[in-house]
Amino acid sequence: MAENVIDQIVNGLRGLVPGIYPERGELRNVRVVGHTPKTDHYIYDVVVDFANGSERIAAKVYRSTKLGGAGAKNLAKTEFSNLTHVYEVFRKRNLNGVPRPIGDFADLGAVVSEKFTGLPFQSIIMKAALLPGYADHGLLGMAARKAGEWLRNFHKATADSLELFNSDALIGELEVLCTKARGEGLEDHSIHVILDGAKSVLARAKKALPSSAVLRDFTPLNVVVGEQGIGVCDYAKMQMRSISLTDAAIFLASVEALEKYPFCNRGITTLVQEEFANAYGVSPAEQAVLRVLKMKTLLGMFAQGRTVKESAMRKKVMWATVMKRFIQQAANRSLAPAA
Repeated sequence: MAENVIDQIVNGLRGLVPGIYPERGELRNVRVVGHTPKTDHYIYDVVVDFANGSERIAAKVYRSTKLGGAGAKNLAKTEFSNLTHVYEVFRKRNLNGVPRPIGDFADLGAVVSEKFTGLPFQSIIMKAALLPGYADHGLLGMAARKAGEWLRNFHKATADSLELFNSDALIGELEVLCTKARGEGLEDHSIHVILDGAKSVLARAKKALPSSAVLRDFTPLNVVVGEQGIGVCDYAKMQMRSISLTDAAIFLASVEALEKYPFCNRGITTLVQEEFANAYGVSPAEQAVLRVLKMKTLLGMFAQGRTVKESAMRKKVMWATVMKRFIQQAANRSLAPAA
């Protein structure tokens, strides 16, 4: 099915791209050079050849076999609408890092845009962890700063009025997540540290926080570092208005969670988090709330568990043990009372 869809996209691009790139001259060819399978979609890498150069295009095709035809179309329409909105907002402010939408293929269950070439930020973190000296040249810190600046620009460009912060609701969400995490093996002491620390922090927190559009999936895996700077290509989960710190918390939690790998030491994740937070511009008053939101994200990762077949139960148990130890350490660092 996906093969039929990409054929239709290629045919559609042949009619669209000459008008989008008139400076490139005569269209010579539109070719698919590879694809990457994901859980609910494929990413096809498309090259458009002109008389005067080439353009790279990414076609994200949702899997109708898993989502159903209507489900794939609805997801594509939502993502295309989000991408188009953010692209226009950034374009009007002369900001970079959002791929240009190329046509509307949502009825095919697809989102097509210019391809932002580079390395996922998570790959850079992993290289720094595995290759001695890789982090010594400043790339890791620079990439973290650029990611923080991009997110700050995104939130400023889509800023809305202040939003009342419901600390009681957040505590309730933490309690639910802690109950689930207890079922995965998280100890009562760690749960008390998390909940007592969160209540203490939120009692002194601001009652209203900046709001904006939020991506809800701003992770090192979805941040691309290229020669042109930072690019973010996935807008599927974007929400038009929520507390801006949500995105920062998801990014920081995703970086800290990499410590579950034995080769990814805390020195590397601390550097990334500090450089990112400084570039994003987290105020002292927001730091406390951000710590609680980050812990909520980490708990969500732990409580979700690892989806595996029963034959791989040993791996599931090993993952839970590693994550339990990691959550305990994260709780003590972030929310334990000062000695």
